[in-house]
Amino acid sequence: MANLPLKFIASVFSVRKVGLALTALLVILYILGNPLLDVLELKTYDMRLLAHPAAPGPTHVAIAAIDEKSLSVLGRWPWSRATMGKLVERLDQAGAGVIVFDVFFSETENRQLLDQLARLEAEQGYSAATSPYQAIKKSLAGDTSFSRAIKQSGKVVLPMVFLMSPDEARHQSPDEAARGYSSIENHAIQLIKDRGDGSLAFPMAQPHGVVVNLPELSASARYIGHINAIPDNDGTVRWTALVIRYKGLYFPSADVQAARLFLNAPHLTLHTSAYGITGLSLGERRIATDEDGRTLIHYHGPAKTFPTYSIADIMAGKIDAGLLKGKIVLIGATALGLGDTHVTPFSSVYPGVEIRANTIQNILDADFILRPGWMFVMDVAVMLGLGLGLVLLLPRTGVRNSALVVLGLVVFYIGLAVVEFRTQQIWMNLVYPSLLMLLLFMAATIIKYFTSENEKRQIKGAFKQYVPAAVVDQIMGNIDNLSLGGEKRELTVLFSDIRGFTTLSETLAPEDVVKMLNTYLTRMTDTVFRHDGLLDKYIGDAIMAIYGAPLAHPAHAKLACYTALDMMKELHALKEQWGAQAYADMDIGIGITTGPMIVGNMGSMNRFDYTVIGDAVNLGSRIEGLNKIYGTHILISEPTYKMVKDEFPYIREIDVTPIRGRLEMARIYELMLPELYPHMDWLAEFHRAYELFRANLHPQARKVFQALANDVRDPVSTHYIQRCVAPRRRMGD
Repeated sequence: MANLPLKFIASVFSVRKVGLALTALLVILYILGNPLLDVLELKTYDMRLLAHPAAPGPTHVAIAAIDEKSLSVLGRWPWSRATMGKLVERLDQAGAGVIVFDVFFSETENRQLLDQLARLEAEQGYSAATSPYQAIKKSLAGDTSFSRAIKQSGKVVLPMVFLMSPDEARHQSPDEAARGYSSIENHAIQLIKDRGDGSLAFPMAQPHGVVVNLPELSASARYIGHINAIPDNDGTVRWTALVIRYKGLYFPSADVQAARLFLNAPHLTLHTSAYGITGLSLGERRIATDEDGRTLIHYHGPAKTFPTYSIADIMAGKIDAGLLKGKIVLIGATALGLGDTHVTPFSSVYPGVEIRANTIQNILDADFILRPGWMFVMDVAVMLGLGLGLVLLLPRTGVRNSALVVLGLVVFYIGLAVVEFRTQQIWMNLVYPSLLMLLLFMAATIIKYFTSENEKRQIKGAFKQYVPAAVVDQIMGNIDNLSLGGEKRELTVLFSDIRGFTTLSETLAPEDVVKMLNTYLTRMTDTVFRHDGLLDKYIGDAIMAIYGAPLAHPAHAKLACYTALDMMKELHALKEQWGAQAYADMDIGIGITTGPMIVGNMGSMNRFDYTVIGDAVNLGSRIEGLNKIYGTHILISEPTYKMVKDEFPYIREIDVTPIRGRLEMARIYELMLPELYPHMDWLAEFHRAYELFRANLHPQARKVFQALANDVRDPVSTHYIQRCVAPRRRMGD
C-alpha cells in the first residue's frame, strides 16, 4: 500500500507532461495578468531603473517651487492671481523659454466677495458704468491681470485634468463638461497619420469629464495640456500618458505642449494603426508609445535632481537670471503640506512637478524607457521557447546538470534583460520567464525524486528476495554503479543439491515434503545472504547463488566457500533438530566455480530474471554433480582454488576429470570439513597416494588409499581403491 502513491505519481505524471502544463499555465497567467506576479515584475523594473537612471546631460528644465520658504514669505496657498501674474512677469524678465503651470485656477479669485458686490449693484440699481464699486471690484479681480500677464508672455502652458472615472465626474454638470470641452477643443492634435482602416476605432480609456482653468486664463495661454498621472496597480507612477482621447479627439499632455513650444514645433502628428497609437511626433522628433499613447518615464534620479528655485527667491530677484534663461520653467508645489506628491520608483513622496520635469526632459532627449506592443508577443514566444526546450532537455539530464542548465539560463536571461535595459532602454519581462524556468526545474526534480523512489522501491522489493538487506541498502546507495543490462564479469557461482531428494519425496506425504523443504531452503538461503550472496533461483530442491553481483566484491570466491562450509554446518544442525524423522539422514552436495560470466537481466521483454549465464556457470553445475561419484560434500574448480588456497588450509586436489559438454579436462578440488575426520594429519599420505595414482603406479597407490579408507574413512580414498583395479569411466557416462 505504501507504494501506491509513488506508483500513481510515476504513472500519471511525467516531467514532460507537467512541464508542458506549467508552460501553458504561466503563458495564460501572463496573458490574463496575475496581480502578484505583475507587481513583482514592476518591482524588478524599479530595481533596474534605480541601478540605471537616465544619463546626466544638459538640463533644459528648471522648477519654480512653491516650497516651505515661499509659503512663509508669500503667505499660505493659494496666492493671489496678482502674485501669479507678477511671477510670470519675473520669469519673462529672466528669459525663461517656456513657463508651465502645474497648478489650477479653475475658479474666479475672491468669487464670493465679487458676487456680493454684484448683488449690491443690482439691489441699488447701478449699472457697470455707474457703479461706485468698480474700484473695489478691480482690486479684487486679479484674474484679469494674471490673464494679461499670460497673454503678454505668449509662452505659458496651462494644465487640465481629465476625469477618468464616473466617481470623479459625478459632481460635474453636463453644462460644465460642455464648457470645459469647448475651451480645450482647439488644443487637440490636428494631424493624424493612420496605418489602419482610418476609423480610429481601437479601444482606449475614455474620460468622463475634464477640469480646466478659467476661460479667460485658458484663452490667454499659448497651449493647454493634461497633467494626468498614471499609477500602476501598486500605486507607483512609472508611465506618462502623452496622449488621451476625449470625445473622439486626441489631446496631448502639458509636458508634450511644453516640449513642443521649447522646440518651436508648430505641429503635432499622432501616429496610429489598427490596434492603437504607435507614436507622437513633435515636428521631426518622433516618440514611440504603447497602444494607449503612454510611455515609461526614464527618471533622472530622486527628488531635487532638477534645478529647483524657491518662488520667494525668484520674486525677490535673488536668482541669477542666467539660471532660468532659455529653460522650461515648471511652476509647482514641492512643499509636502500641499499634498502634490506621488509614489515613484525613487521615493514614496515624490513631488508631482518633478515627475513632469523628468517627462519633459525625456521628450527633449528622446530618452524614454521602451515597452513596445510587440514585447508582449516576444515575452510569450520566449516563455514557449524556454518551456519547450527545457521540457525536452530536463528529462534527459540528472538533477545536478539540470540545476546547472537552469541556473545558467536564468543568469543569462537576467543578464540579457539588464543589458537591454541599459543599452537599448527596453523593458524585458523578468519574472514570468525566470519563474517558468525555476518551476520547470523544481517540477522535474520532484517528479524525478518520486520516480526514482518508486524505482528504488521496486528494485529493493525485487532484490531483497535474493540478497540480504545490507546488500540491498548498499545497492540503493550506489544505484549508479548497478548495471541492469548484460555485462561480462568474473564472478563465483555456487550450486547445492539434496542427495536422493526424488526418492525421499516419494516416501513422504506432500505436506511433509513442503514443510521439510521450506525449512531447509530458509536456513540455506539465510546462509547465502549472511555471506553477501545473491540468490539466483531455486531449482526444485537445488539452490543457485551468485557472488560478486550485482555489486562487485573482490573476495567473491572466498564468500562462496564460507557459504558452503556454513551450509554444511546448518545441515548438521537441521538433522539434529529433525531427530528420528525420515529425512533426518539427508545429505547435500555443493559445487563452486569462478570465471567469466554474463550477468544481467535475462528473459523476454515482459518477463526476465537477474541471473548469470556462461561456460563457467555450467561447469559449477557439473562439479556439484560429481560429489556423488567421489562421496564428497563440497567441490570447487581450479580458478576458485587459486583464489582461496591461502584462506582455507584444508583443500585437496582430487582429480583431473572430463566434464560432460566440455572438451577440456577439469581439475577439481575438495573443500574439506575437518569435523568429519578424527584428525587431518593424513592429508600428506593422501597427496602421496594421489601422485602415485597419477603416475600410473596403481598397486602402490592402492595400498595407501586402502589404509586411509580404513583409518579415517576417507570417501575419496575409497573411490580411488576402485579406480586402481577398474578402468576409468568418462564422467557422466
